Amino acid sequence: MFRTIVSLTALTFLTACVQSSSYKDTNQPPLQTDFLTVRVEPEMVDCVGLVPMKCLVVDGEYFYDDIDGFEFEAGNSYILEIERVQIYTDETVPADASLYSYKLINILEKQPQAE
Repeated sequence: MFRTIVSLTALTFLTACVQSSSYKDTNQPPLQTDFLTVRVEPEMVDCVGLVPMKCLVVDGEYFYDDIDGFEFEAGNSYILEIERVQIYTDETVPADASLYSYKLINILEKQPQAE
């Protein structure tokens, strides 16, 4: 009996910790979808979100999110076509999440940078 209670408690805790960051994983439709063309700089920079991390520089600003399907290679600048999907509102966004998810549509340009 005790083992069953502990197992159920652990399962409940683990289930509560799982959180989706993509509208595809939820029952809710996306709130808004945009297609953007962005420039990615050739080097990642040190930045701080919840913890210290490395960020892309996109259109001259630190970019804290991932772009699904994009594999960054340092030393190359990129022009990308991406899909930005709003998955939360200002009222529903978790403290450690973005309003948006991003997905690579196309690499329009990949340019090696001279050192």
